Amino acid sequence: MKSGKRSRSAGALAAALLLVTACGSSSAKLPSPLDLDIVTVGVKEYPGLFQNEGPDPVGFEESARNKIMENAGVKQSTPTWTRTNNWQSQLADNKVHMVMGMISDTDTRADDFRLARSYLRTDIGLLTLANAKQVRNVKELAGETICTVERTSADETIKMIKQAVPLVPTTALTPEACIEKVKQGEAFAYSTDRIILMGYTIDDNNVIRGKSVLQVLDLPLGREQHISIALRKEHEEACRQLVKAIDTYVKSNHWLADLRAHLINEYERLAPGNPRMTDKQIRDKFQPSVIDAERCTDQD
Repeated sequence: MKSGKRSRSAGALAAALLLVTACGSSSAKLPSPLDLDIVTVGVKEYPGLFQNEGPDPVGFEESARNKIMENAGVKQSTPTWTRTNNWQSQLADNKVHMVMGMISDTDTRADDFRLARSYLRTDIGLLTLANAKQVRNVKELAGETICTVERTSADETIKMIKQAVPLVPTTALTPEACIEKVKQGEAFAYSTDRIILMGYTIDDNNVIRGKSVLQVLDLPLGREQHISIALRKEHEEACRQLVKAIDTYVKSNHWLADLRAHLINEYERLAPGNPRMTDKQIRDKFQPSVIDAERCTDQD
């Protein structure tokens, strides 16, 4: 699994689309993003989920984006790069029409955006060196340094755990920076969504002689994350349409095939301990248990 790098052609296209979108933001009432000729979708690069390998992006979220947009009747959609620390401003400022980059459906986000949920489900986990100790209880994290990326659900979760367990939180601006802390012994673990951690396990930068130097601990943290597509508040109807499109995708054979092809199969091959996951286990762990339009409207 190659480490994702943004291609120049993709960057130029994204920049042009952002300019067109920004120019259109001055209108009094924005059209439904699903009715536009080209829909710009904010994405975040994670191994196995969204990467540039050659001329075209690859990954589970890339495949999911194409199929969900097709189900929603979108003429054409194109990815535009965002980051954890700027996707909300990019969306609020109309620089992208929606964001599909491992966005969990927290109450705080639902206050600011419409959330079409959900095309993926995951818990929060811990990524350590492959030879690190196994941790089977949160109390065993006492005294350990845990790295998170600022403004993520995992960051909030680790801060909450610290109230009961004397672990040592530290933050970084990117997942790669947290992983480097783990490799250098500056942190015991990097914490974020388990599915993201599985992707970094199989990234080329973390594989030596056919096996990953990292492992995902079998210890779930915090509540399950329902991964959603975020839109601006005025796009309630578009949010509802996306929920229907998500439902069609998740219930199809494509959902499991895409997740296996882009992430699970490589994880089984490269992760320490040769883990195996049946189709049922994959669905039980990652298939959304919540697909509804509840976050498409304001809640009392």
